[in-house]
Amino acid sequence: MKSYVPLSAALVCALLALLHSDPSQSTPRCDGTLLRSEISERQEATLAVVRAKKHADLQRRMDGFLAAYVDGKITDEELFYEFGAFDRWGPWLTPILQEWVDRYPRSFAAHHAMSLHVSSIGWQIRGSALARATSTQQMSEFTERLRSARGWSLRSIPLHTKPILAYQQLMANAKAIAFDVQLPAPSTAVQATKLAEIPRPDVLPILQESIRIQPDNTVVRNAYVWVLAPRWGGSFEALREYAKPSTHSDLPADRRASVSYEATMQIASDFWFLERLDEAVSTYEVASRICRLNGPFISIGQIRLKQERFEDALRAGDAALALVPGSAEANRVRAPALRGLGRHAEAVALLRNLTSEGWPDVQYLLGEYYLTGTGGVTVDRAQARRLFGIAAKTGYEPALKRLQSLSGQK
Repeated sequence: MKSYVPLSAALVCALLALLHSDPSQSTPRCDGTLLRSEISERQEATLAVVRAKKHADLQRRMDGFLAAYVDGKITDEELFYEFGAFDRWGPWLTPILQEWVDRYPRSFAAHHAMSLHVSSIGWQIRGSALARATSTQQMSEFTERLRSARGWSLRSIPLHTKPILAYQQLMANAKAIAFDVQLPAPSTAVQATKLAEIPRPDVLPILQESIRIQPDNTVVRNAYVWVLAPRWGGSFEALREYAKPSTHSDLPADRRASVSYEATMQIASDFWFLERLDEAVSTYEVASRICRLNGPFISIGQIRLKQERFEDALRAGDAALALVPGSAEANRVRAPALRGLGRHAEAVALLRNLTSEGWPDVQYLLGEYYLTGTGGVTVDRAQARRLFGIAAKTGYEPALKRLQSLSGQK
């Protein structure tokens, strides 16, 4: 792996120059207009149709989004978010999607939904551990699922005039498996990138074809960021080059910002991956000035929690909450920060509101309060065990250890 170096001052200045773009032209990805809560509500509306197994209604709903995209009424990012409803691994979803495909064999929406679902299953099987800590069987099943998802994507391409989401999905999975399938040659010459170095030339046809379909798309360009990341076989130099707005001079300012933001976030993520935490924080701060999204502040807060810098974590959580009022992710940072600062009553109130999200760390922390009776909570060991058990079912290690210690106290 090539060594990491800090972002150059020139790059920082170039990224910050994007701040002067007209905010009215900002994309949902970059200005926070399309809030996570709104996205979740719309995806839940889609999932309600799925759970009811109303395949005709589901087909009309998703075809409506696709038609709106073709007509320019919604962006490629908004279309991506709408189909995100199917990016989940629960086994209950498989037979419903299979029936959808069977009933509508020429449906792009059904094929793409199945690709998202199968891919999600694959990533769930793989887990988040490093490759060296992942079993051979896991990796084999993971690769098999991604290849199956790729098959669904490839079969979906001829089913729609602008299958931009299929190319996004192909690129997203190409970070983990080589793209060894021949795509048709582009019907027109396109300039995919100005990068001098292409770490993964196998994915260049995906990028080229997506640009032919929609020259200013960001969903595939942003997925390409993952391929450029060192941990997925790219190089840090290429990723840093891709973050420069000048690399995307053919894009409108708002879309240059979106791509630069995504690449900068990936740079920060790789610093975090290498435990270079202060460099990660400074790079997330750069990203926060490119796009008005709360993601960078949430990441900063998580890092500061890891460092037990609770005041800094709380500031980051507050900044995230200011951008997206009511953000559960922001409060997920704020609650343990408040706990670390001894503000237990405030922490308990937040944790109680967050339990429905299902996050194991939230269940665990609230269980600790029931166990100790702090923060105005009455001691309730049964409730504490219940919460620890919920967290432990996800493999959350602190909860597993706490249950073991409680068992030893019997």
